Amino acid sequence: MKPEINNYLSRHYYTLLSIAFKYTKNNDWASELLHEVILQLYEKDELKLKLDDNSIKYYIIRMLMVNWCYPSSPFYIKYKKYNYIHVDLNEAMMVINDETSDQHNFMDILEQEFSDTFWFSKILFQKYILLGSLKKVSEDTKIPLTSIKRYIKETKTEIKLNVLNRFDNE
Repeated sequence: MKPEINNYLSRHYYTLLSIAFKYTKNNDWASELLHEVILQLYEKDELKLKLDDNSIKYYIIRMLMVNWCYPSSPFYIKYKKYNYIHVDLNEAMMVINDETSDQHNFMDILEQEFSDTFWFSKILFQKYILLGSLKKVSEDTKIPLTSIKRYIKETKTEIKLNVLNRFDNE
């Protein structure tokens, strides 16, 4: 990277961090986003910019926005996507836990059955229970419908067999 960009980053790091915070509304996300953008700048072979402060600033701001907003960006793929799945599942479990005791019993049994289930299948199945349809899960996760259908079907079969075996043993 050119020394002008290094100098700019060292002089305006906290300003750029505050701009990243305006996008993310979270200090941790802002620092991760800015660091990812700086890494992307270092990985570029040659920037085709005029090397004045304004052009560097606007280039970095554009990279911050693109990395935060677009699902195909490196930052989104690397960090944000998986965090949203985790947050969604936690919220789903909180909603489910607020339901009646019959549903508590059902969810307790499912959680016990999930202990041996592959984590990806578990996440998809929980999203399926929350959203109610394969199509909604596909739209929410951006995973092809056929893949979701296969994993949900395998998970349903596994859970049914385990639950039936449990009731037979009791």
